[in-house]
Amino acid sequence: MRYHWTECPGCRCQVAVNTTAASGVITGSLRRWSTDRSINDGRAIRGVPADATGGFATECVCGQPLTLGATADAVGSERGE
Repeated sequence: MRYHWTECPGCRCQVAVNTTAASGVITGSLRRWSTDRSINDGRAIRGVPADATGGFATECVCGQPLTLGATADAVGSERGE
């Protein structure tokens, strides 16, 4: 799982995007919240194609286009027993 953090230039909310990639397709979720916490919502990301570098484009909940690079802010993994 990859984690991206950004600020939406449209609604000025903080945005956290959690994704996985398989066969060049991005799936995951986007969560946004305002500084005053009056906005706290999100949406699923399904079937978004990755670009040649592994980055992708999606939209904030407000509709503002967001472009996220292939380099995530953090990478997580689950441990198998």
